Amino acid sequence: MDEFEEQQRMAMAVLEPHFATLTDIYKSAIDLYNEGTSARVRAEHDSRAALNSIYALAWKGYEREFGEMPGLHLLNMRGLKVLNIADMVVARAKRVDANGRHVQNMTPQQRTFDRQLPLTGLPPAAVRLVIGYELDPAYSTVERVIVRHTQGAWVSQIVSVDEAYHWEDITPVRLPLQGGVRG
Repeated sequence: MDEFEEQQRMAMAVLEPHFATLTDIYKSAIDLYNEGTSARVRAEHDSRAALNSIYALAWKGYEREFGEMPGLHLLNMRGLKVLNIADMVVARAKRVDANGRHVQNMTPQQRTFDRQLPLTGLPPAAVRLVIGYELDPAYSTVERVIVRHTQGAWVSQIVSVDEAYHWEDITPVRLPLQGGVRG
């Protein structure tokens, strides 16, 4: 087992007791947005407004579900909102694409986080992750919840079967460079 596989297993073990809660937070946020926002207002929202609203509702879910839980801390460092679990995992909630990548204009602070570099106020040994939610094109459902190492070293998907949660490794296979040429 290499260091990233070991890190993935550790991080997912830390997150495992929270799989159902994380999944429910994202599903509740999208449901509340769609049911609690009038059709007229949703029609007026561009994708940025809709996605910002859904993210805000999801973060409120994080505050509600994790705010008082022992060993978990919600941090807001000049706009960088993260969940710290036992100083082992520090995760950002983000909308992601099918590959688990978040797309946005990155601030220097977000780049530092994603590069696994030290940031004042974060435990230095904690692995940095994105706990992402992939939405369908109409923003009506959460298609899946993905946990991704911020540098893409590994990607996991939280899966529910008969209300039992587990994770699956969905890290894309990397092909070795052939002849020194990048494809």
